Amino acid sequence: MAATLLRLALIAVGIGLGQMGLDAFARGDSVAILQLALASVALVAGTAGFIVPILEGGSREEARHG
Repeated sequence: MAATLLRLALIAVGIGLGQMGLDAFARGDSVAILQLALASVALVAGTAGFIVPILEGGSREEARHG
């Protein structure tokens, strides 16, 4: 359960950083590139945590109990 919450938190952080990065990009701030890069890393880490157990065929507990 804790692993699932961590993955959801990573996705939420990624979405938040992405929104802040896009706002900064629209204003022309130089920090926008860093925010968008961190958002990409957080989103990839969060979504990979859900996809990998599914691709493994249910060998992990989280994939079996959904």
